[in-house]
Amino acid sequence: MATPLLKTKLYIPSVRPELVSRPRLIERLDEGLCLGRRLTLIAAPAGFGKTTLLSEWIHCRGAVTAPLQVAWFSLDENDNDPARFLAYLVAALQTVEPDVGAGVLTALQSPQPPPVEAVLVAVINDIAAAAQGGDHKGRPYVLVLDDYHLVTARPIHDAVAFLLDHLPSNLHLVIVTRADPPLPLARLRARGQLTELRQTDLRFTSQEAAAFLNQVMGLDLADKDVATLKARTEGWIAGLQMAALSIQGQEDVAAFIRALTGSDRYILDYLVEEVLKQQPEPVQTFLLQTSILDRLTGTLCDAVWDKLPTCPTAGDGQAMLEQLERDNLFIVPLDNERRWYRYHRLFADLLRYHLHQAQPDLAPTLHHRASEWYEQNRLMAEAVDHALAAGDFERAARLIEQVAEAALMRSELTTFLGWVDALPDGLVRDRPSLCLFQAWAFLMSGRPLESIESRLQDAAHSETMDKTASLRALIALYQGQMSRAAELARQALEQLSEQDTFLRGLATWVLGLSRLVDGDLAAGAQALDQVARMSRRAGNVMISVMVLCNVAELRMQQGRLRQAKETYQQALEWATDEQGGRLPIAGEALMGLGRLLYQWNDLEAATRHLAEGIELTQRWGEIGAMDGYLSLAQVRQAQGDADGAQEAIRRARELALRTDTTELDDILVAAHQAQLWLAQGDLDAALRWLEERGLTLSVALAELEERLGDDFFRSRRRRTIEYVTLVRVLLAQGRPDEALAVLDLLLAIAERWGLNERVIRFQILRALAFRAQGNVAQAMTALQRALTLAEPGGYVRIFLDEGETVARLLYRA
Repeated sequence: MATPLLKTKLYIPSVRPELVSRPRLIERLDEGLCLGRRLTLIAAPAGFGKTTLLSEWIHCRGAVTAPLQVAWFSLDENDNDPARFLAYLVAALQTVEPDVGAGVLTALQSPQPPPVEAVLVAVINDIAAAAQGGDHKGRPYVLVLDDYHLVTARPIHDAVAFLLDHLPSNLHLVIVTRADPPLPLARLRARGQLTELRQTDLRFTSQEAAAFLNQVMGLDLADKDVATLKARTEGWIAGLQMAALSIQGQEDVAAFIRALTGSDRYILDYLVEEVLKQQPEPVQTFLLQTSILDRLTGTLCDAVWDKLPTCPTAGDGQAMLEQLERDNLFIVPLDNERRWYRYHRLFADLLRYHLHQAQPDLAPTLHHRASEWYEQNRLMAEAVDHALAAGDFERAARLIEQVAEAALMRSELTTFLGWVDALPDGLVRDRPSLCLFQAWAFLMSGRPLESIESRLQDAAHSETMDKTASLRALIALYQGQMSRAAELARQALEQLSEQDTFLRGLATWVLGLSRLVDGDLAAGAQALDQVARMSRRAGNVMISVMVLCNVAELRMQQGRLRQAKETYQQALEWATDEQGGRLPIAGEALMGLGRLLYQWNDLEAATRHLAEGIELTQRWGEIGAMDGYLSLAQVRQAQGDADGAQEAIRRARELALRTDTTELDDILVAAHQAQLWLAQGDLDAALRWLEERGLTLSVALAELEERLGDDFFRSRRRRTIEYVTLVRVLLAQGRPDEALAVLDLLLAIAERWGLNERVIRFQILRALAFRAQGNVAQAMTALQRALTLAEPGGYVRIFLDEGETVARLLYRA
């Protein structure tokens, strides 16, 4: 079910007629736009008039020149979900240029939204194209992100940073926030691309404070009284406004102002109390009871508010909202029709504090009423939030069950886990579907294995016990326990109904991989291909694409790069939504293509595919991006970017350490790190790693004599890279005889399995060992065998990575 977009988040706040004009700040904003700077940052605590200033600027520009083309996006806490953030961002831009992101908005509302970077690239290209033609040709666009301090999600900060780095010349970004965002501000500042307005800039001057207090608020204060208030509030506009409301009706204004001494916190408490006390009782009741709402509209307020018969607007929340606006009681209209409003955020915080102090038992009832209204209006996320705030966990659990699958299929793992984590553990345990959903989310997000197992055990005590075997099979697969994985998969298929298409597809996939373990690669590949097509017919896109990627990886291992490319491309075609956009699972195919393109030495294309693949994979489950970072490290090293290679390894390590479901990922990352140390000339670090792993020559020879075990897709692949690292260390130490002893065993095993890519690599390393012995003839023989196997697949990088010695041998060949 698509989540409705609140249009009120896209409205530019209107300008009040009694506004205190601030030309000195308007000029600063004009300067940033006219000089073509990328970013204007308006950063100050609450109540400094940030949004009001921006509204005035937009109005002033329209009065003296052609109106600005402004896309406005008011953020809230729920916008930390990347798909939701992008949907509103595109919708905001479409208010000024309807063709921007055509089709993207629908895709973002689909169960599997497109990747962040892909959306941004499409939007950037559309805006740049708009500069060349159309009604707005040559005119700048301004994108405003208001209340950006409410963004805490790293992927959204990364998205905004990407937008800043690739901002078209006709787009200017304005960020309004209470705190500096984690964006490359220093770099923009150094390049003259940043306009900044901060607390010291936004404070009212003495003249502005006098105009506000005496002209706007209708007071007649002496200069010394204005100066006192300005000093006590330090030019804080909201503080001045609350003080002015408190002063109205005071007989001894000077005495009242003199009493406003002490810390700011006490002054603030006093002022708010005085403001509230001066309002009629029905208004106080309305303010306090509706303070639990982030946004206010008439019918919602009617549902929440305990109306008093003596109130002239009883039964009409809309009339009360309009009255509050007329009375200037810290309420902000969110649309031109005056249907939606919000309180000034600081004022709302203080109202909630007073509600808690005065009527601590009332808040749950109010939240419950709000939850019911939101559910009736099909705004389910808000309904869940208010049910949780009400402490009505039974209701919250019921609502979460209704939206859980949709939330997870939209990759909203953070949102879902936040909801479920707020529920009592016993309540979750009693709801088997929640247990399964949570176990799945835990596994995809890298939560501890103990937590995953606990939830699976909870689910197994209920009628869904037949559905846990598939998830347990997946865990066993991750751990390299292929025999147990296959056993659990067969058990799942016996117990699952035909309607459980996703879980049946998962179990069938595991069984297909088990055929590979049996040693029959041709039969295994055929079985996997059948699983892929069966899953596709059942509508199980995720499993079908994952299986195709397994087949493509096997073909790469067999040295059949061109066939592997075709399979990866087929996986990409399958991993699309109804609008043709790429689903998150497409990241697996893109990362595979990145590895393939690396072997063809197309480093730029490899980088693009890996970057997009990593981005997509992180939208489904960050742990899966680890392999992409390992491949990216190889690409960076090949490009001569040693620091970039180490950074990619660092990110892979972070992801591997994030989960304890398996240690195999940790081993793989460490082995890649050791190979990178060798490539960068740090032999000592690689030696320390070998010592930590206990991998000596004698150990390697003994293990290889016993062969590599039965776990082809997981354990074996990781062990092989460790042996190869040992070989490289031996060669670096000038011990070619011992390196050849290990290589001969590795080569025999690879040839028996038909893993030609490994055969190519081992023959190249044998050529290096023979050359180190001075045996040029045997070196050339080994290299020729490698070339013969590499030619059909078009391998290039596998030779280049071995350096000048191989290059000289190739020249002789």
